[in-house]
Amino acid sequence: MEPILKQYDDMRIMRMIKKELMNCDISLGRLKKEYEDKDDQLLILGIKKEVTKHQVEDTSLEEIKIRLEELKTEIEGLEEDKRNLAVYNSYTGR
Repeated sequence: MEPILKQYDDMRIMRMIKKELMNCDISLGRLKKEYEDKDDQLLILGIKKEVTKHQVEDTSLEEIKIRLEELKTEIEGLEEDKRNLAVYNSYTGR
């Protein structure tokens, strides 16, 4: 069986790659914004807990830390996809 991309012309492939790159940029922007928001939440909770000595639930802190790690992984994956898309050459298939 032939590779799927062999069935399409190079111009169409490049248009779709450009479209996918734009989608990656949009998704990255959204994920980075959420990451910054969660990071700010963690900072605020840390200030409340350590500076003002208010009671802060450790589960809240853990949930935010877990989500930050998930977001970091998603961002890294999208950045890798974006790099791969940016260097793809339809003429050589790499």
